[in-house]
Amino acid sequence: MKMKAVAKSKPGPGLQLIEAEVPKPGPGEVLVKVKYASICGSDVHIYKWDEFAQSSLTKLPRIIGHESAGEIVELGPGVKGLKVGDYVGVETHIACGHCYQCKIGKPHVCRNSKILGFHVDGAFAEYMVIPAENAWKVPDTIPRDWVPLMEPMGNAVHTVLSDEITGKNVLVVGTGPIGAMAVAVAKAAGARKVIATDINDFRLRIARKMGADIVLNPEIDDVRTVVMEETGGNGVDVVLEMSGNPNALNQGLDLITNGGWVGLLGIYGKNRIDVPMNDVIMKNLTLYGIVGRKMFSTWVVTTALLESGKVDLSPLITHRVTLEEYEEAFNVIFQGRAMKVMFEIDPS
Repeated sequence: MKMKAVAKSKPGPGLQLIEAEVPKPGPGEVLVKVKYASICGSDVHIYKWDEFAQSSLTKLPRIIGHESAGEIVELGPGVKGLKVGDYVGVETHIACGHCYQCKIGKPHVCRNSKILGFHVDGAFAEYMVIPAENAWKVPDTIPRDWVPLMEPMGNAVHTVLSDEITGKNVLVVGTGPIGAMAVAVAKAAGARKVIATDINDFRLRIARKMGADIVLNPEIDDVRTVVMEETGGNGVDVVLEMSGNPNALNQGLDLITNGGWVGLLGIYGKNRIDVPMNDVIMKNLTLYGIVGRKMFSTWVVTTALLESGKVDLSPLITHRVTLEEYEEAFNVIFQGRAMKVMFEIDPS
């Protein structure tokens, strides 16, 4: 049986709509009929075929995409705890299970990790095969088109809950999709005041909808003056750096109070960062580098936040398209007019 998929078929910018065989699940795997899939920033890198994409996709053609949800339609041999008809989200880091990190309970930093849509065929397709252990069963109380966003939301949850957040004044630097979700998670977790910064006013409007108390554009606003006024001259307790911009990081380190903590999720690429380490030391700051989601404790918290109604993801989905409209989907992202673009593959 054939299926439609969006793939990187050859080196160079762009993607292709292809026809491929529906995959068969092997031992310990499940076949998922994909219902929804959203575009991640890493998919944009693949489209552009930049240095990151070229080093990450070592085998072509490759069906891309990883933020996804769907219905299990077939079980491979040996699968337990799941059944045909289950609606699942997908953990996209496929851990090896035998390296040192996996053995000590940290599979999210597995040294041999494979990524859905990079090292194995992904989710921008009508069907996909995933390891059964990567399928996260989702309750019916969570809207089905929110489920693909649970994977990036997990990054926000992991970052926000790295240390104490309740009652704290928080600065979120960079309000792309994960930064905007970090705003909502911080508020849901009891942050006192959340200040969000970005140079994109469209993103700041979304951040406001996600619960930010104050939104600031560093190209227009005097961020330092506002932050100090809003925190009684103390500075913020927490900085969540989601932008990957070295200047933004240094501004955050300037605005944080003594004894505060910093969550680092933004990717800096090959940028060399001149960090004022004496400030980090003398201010007694704690820095956390964040990657992925803790498997699977982060998924438990993400599910609970969505079930409780404390986090509303609907403002994030700004565009809906079919697989055939993939060019339009990526173009609207390139133009800076989208937050999350959702492929509605089989929304029935």
